[in-house]
Amino acid sequence: MSEETKENTGNAVAGIVETLKTNPKVLYGAIGGVVVIMLGLAMGGGGEGEKVKVASIGPGQTVTLENPNGGLSHLTAVPGMQSASEAEENQEVSICVAAGGTRASVEEEQMVGMLPYVKLKVIDGDCQGKTGWTSKVNIKAG
Repeated sequence: MSEETKENTGNAVAGIVETLKTNPKVLYGAIGGVVVIMLGLAMGGGGEGEKVKVASIGPGQTVTLENPNGGLSHLTAVPGMQSASEAEENQEVSICVAAGGTRASVEEEQMVGMLPYVKLKVIDGDCQGKTGWTSKVNIKAG
């Protein structure tokens, strides 16, 4: 940085500081502006990443199992938050792990807390003929 640029920068900073000392309303206005911008960013939502779409389904409808994370879909004996590793250890809870693209028929839907789960009867694939629960985000209508 040249000496002239440093001097101009120093004068600008000194001018701003002097304005804030003599007129505190400018400081309050600047703080208010920053708060408004921060609120706008916080309330505006992310926009980053893709939002998971939950299928609109009903009993008897045929759906496709598609884990939004690209993995397998785990079917359990009861609806609820059950990690795959916990369910695999507890064979009473674990029904089957289905690959993406597996077709199933919806039997019922249930909310557990604020999360929707569906009971499915698998039509094809390695889990054919088995019935179990999975999170509703793991299915795609049609």
